[in-house]
Amino acid sequence: MPSVEAIDDPARRRLEALAREHAAFLRGLARKLCRGTFDPEDLVQDTLMKAVANFDRLPADVNHAAWMARVMQNLFIDRLRQRASQRPISIDDVVVATPPPDEPAWWERLAREDVAAAVAKLPPELSRAFALFAFEGRSYKEIAAALDVPVATVGTRVLRARRRLRGLLGGPDE
Repeated sequence: MPSVEAIDDPARRRLEALAREHAAFLRGLARKLCRGTFDPEDLVQDTLMKAVANFDRLPADVNHAAWMARVMQNLFIDRLRQRASQRPISIDDVVVATPPPDEPAWWERLAREDVAAAVAKLPPELSRAFALFAFEGRSYKEIAAALDVPVATVGTRVLRARRRLRGLLGGPDE
């Protein structure tokens, strides 16, 4: 982006007019967007420079404040993306979500009979949906057809059954 000194006189006058008219609004918006992540004055300057560079292409009846607010938001998002892509990844940032290989997960110690006994303790609508899913390997769509309920209801019932089974079978809280 060219510096303010590098632009010609008509463009400089447009920049000054836009700055006089919208600077307070743009500074307030920039402070809200940046919140300490970037210098808000740089964002305001870049927005005004974009406005001057594209001023001739704007329709005569355009709301300059709204247009510059959109430009500022886009510039801010671009800066966030650029910063995120340049951030080095260290080994400390990596989160391992799997348990150590020598320690089996709590559900791996369960026998099928233990699970079946716990499923029998669930309310009928939950136990039927879970049994069709877990023991018979049916898809949510097949279960929905068999139980004459929407597919989303099957998902909810299976989820609720899992949560109750975790409690019944001694699994950790979420």
